[in-house]
Amino acid sequence: MHAIRIGYRLVLLSLVVSTGSIFTALFQRGSLPHTGMQSSVTRWWHRNIARSLGVKVRVHGTPRRQATLFVSNHVSPFDITALGSVLPVRFLSKAEVRRWPLLGWLATRAGTLYIERGGSQAASNANQAMAAALSMNHNVVLFAEGTTTDGTLRKFHSRLIQSAVDSGSHVQPVAIRYPCPEGRKVHEAALFVDDMSLAESARRLISAKQLEVEIYFAEAVCAANKSRDELARYAEKAVRRKIESSSGDGTKADKGYEPCEFLPQKTPATRSTLK
Repeated sequence: MHAIRIGYRLVLLSLVVSTGSIFTALFQRGSLPHTGMQSSVTRWWHRNIARSLGVKVRVHGTPRRQATLFVSNHVSPFDITALGSVLPVRFLSKAEVRRWPLLGWLATRAGTLYIERGGSQAASNANQAMAAALSMNHNVVLFAEGTTTDGTLRKFHSRLIQSAVDSGSHVQPVAIRYPCPEGRKVHEAALFVDDMSLAESARRLISAKQLEVEIYFAEAVCAANKSRDELARYAEKAVRRKIESSSGDGTKADKGYEPCEFLPQKTPATRSTLK
């Protein structure tokens, strides 16, 4: 039965990759507006990857429709597929991904933004790219821990949240969980930790049983007139609350954070130095 399940999923994945690559070549242009063919193709791609793997994506709360920096925890490579199946969003990835065969091309055509890790201007350049995308009413996801974890929430780094401040956008915290039937913190198949390779992670996902991902959207707040550190603390607190409570109820923003109208005409400003 195990071998049959894996074989069946591999066949479905091959069909999704083949069809999705054709759609990508025809319709994707390296951007991702929140409506239109590019958005539809990308969401089709992610939804069908999830279906081919037999993963159920359960959503709690309501994501903002556009011009939002979604600040999330990061557990698994599948986080990208899970979020991409729910809403049109551009991801920030390490620059090496751009050079991967096929996957790099697909990611770039789908509007992925890149950061050159280690360079003196890496954060500044990434902030500029993210702020520009947000000012075009696009959504962007930031995995603020900077790495995948075993489900234990780490500190949210604030440097790249500056993009929401500079563009006058909104920040919406997102909590991701992979519940485990055996009672462990995270379903083992979702993990991507220590020295695990991407191939090993893919093998675990393909062969997984009863894998579900829960996505919780907390309350969005306007980044205008707030510091990136304030926003990082708010997002981390909101995500921690969602993970610990496993509740689908909307999380109230901290005192002092009130929704405001997005300013679509505001030109994104960039700061030459970032702490």
